[in-house]
Amino acid sequence: MAKIKFYFDEHMPRVVQTALMERGYVVIMAVDVDMVGRDDDTEHLPYAAEHDAVIFTRDSPFAGRTMQRTDHVGLICWTGRDDDFRGMIRVLVEFADNHEAEEVVGQVFWLKP
Repeated sequence: MAKIKFYFDEHMPRVVQTALMERGYVVIMAVDVDMVGRDDDTEHLPYAAEHDAVIFTRDSPFAGRTMQRTDHVGLICWTGRDDDFRGMIRVLVEFADNHEAEEVVGQVFWLKP
């Protein structure tokens, strides 16, 4: 069983990535891999799938569109407050600790604290 890796789109906070990495999770940030300004459906989604990473986003229209697809490793849409970094960290740690990568493929999760 594979451990969950995360791909943060360009709107997700660095502080959350840092906290997760300090806890041993793999987190790829769009801003670090030249993916800023790229199309969600045709570039971010395939990039994350290529790297076996679950997308973490606040973009609910993107998440809604992704619900109609199965060609991705998984997507988590944050529906809590944008500045609730502790909540994001707690929810993502809990998610990663309670799910295996294989079981979230093709699914969209709507999470808040």
